[in-house]
Amino acid sequence: MAPFATPVGLLAGVAATGSAVVGLYIGYHAYRGLRRNDDPSMRYLSVGMLLLFGLAYALAVAGQGLIAFRVVSIQYQPVIRLVVRMVQLVGLLSIAYSLRIATTRRSPTE
Repeated sequence: MAPFATPVGLLAGVAATGSAVVGLYIGYHAYRGLRRNDDPSMRYLSVGMLLLFGLAYALAVAGQGLIAFRVVSIQYQPVIRLVVRMVQLVGLLSIAYSLRIATTRRSPTE
């Protein structure tokens, strides 16, 4: 059976694609904030957002599409899943590091 033959499969594909597009849009605006402020914490924040919200979803959609249309064998699904999870982890670590930089650079006001 084709992966998008059911309404649920089609909606899942549309939602995943929409998530990738919105994630890249968020990452783009984070990058614009970096260009405007040129702050090191913004650099890590924008990279993390691009990885987490954009690239991870895009890789997941592309990988699922390659498997669904039998371009890539199903045996590679765990590898694709691992790559997506690693990109998500690096994105989260980058965001966490940006927050750490921002809080350690702030001078105490009390």
